[in-house]
Amino acid sequence: MKKIIYAILALPLLINISFAETDEEKGLKIAKQTYENSRGFVDSQSDQVMILIDPNGNEVVREIAGKTLENNDPNDGDKSITFFKKPKDVEGTIMLSHTHIIENDDQWIYLPALGRVKRISSSNKSGSFMGSEIAFEDFSGSDYRKYDWKYLGEEENDGEVLFKIESFPKYENSGYSKRIGLTDDQFRTRKIDFYDRKSELLKTIFFEDYNLYLDKIWFADTFRVVNHQNKNSTIFKWLNREFNIGLDKRDFEKSSLLKLAD
Repeated sequence: MKKIIYAILALPLLINISFAETDEEKGLKIAKQTYENSRGFVDSQSDQVMILIDPNGNEVVREIAGKTLENNDPNDGDKSITFFKKPKDVEGTIMLSHTHIIENDDQWIYLPALGRVKRISSSNKSGSFMGSEIAFEDFSGSDYRKYDWKYLGEEENDGEVLFKIESFPKYENSGYSKRIGLTDDQFRTRKIDFYDRKSELLKTIFFEDYNLYLDKIWFADTFRVVNHQNKNSTIFKWLNREFNIGLDKRDFEKSSLLKLAD
């Protein structure tokens, strides 16, 4: 009986603790945990496949290679290189991305037809990446520090109860007014709805084929992007992931784009 009375007396305290957190604090906590669960890989390289699908179901397949360097500086982001291998019309195209937290990301693209490296303007990050439904700014979209967050509750999806959180880009030139995502109890993002500057649903990214790497990190090996406005889709797959292979900052300098192009 004493245990029951004690539990009843303690209940208001537990409720007060639970309700003491604001929806903004809850959303930030979930986003931060999701981000931190993907850290610790040091560096990586992989083969990738990008499939562009038009409303009639016609497909264009592109083969890509990618490298990423994890940045442990709490005030800066990761660096990545994306190299297009096939088909012929995109062969040799390379994108270099240096993500930042407060400042605008630095991104450059090497176009073989021009034979030079072109800087991507900070006001053009919402544009389509190589004709896909992925925008340039999506390459740094997983860093929770680039958004303000709000917890919206829970939602059932395919028999699972998932956290529903809303995020608002701090980046003033973002092509999105907000995003609404679903995250599971292992803090893996399952899908994100992106809303355009008019606050209309633009596209959804589904995160699929999760695998556990290095015995500690869950990565989705497939991104499936559905554009609700133009009806195009993009499937992005990661293959042959390798980690901690000895990359360093010198592999991600602007000058390295020309070296890779040779």
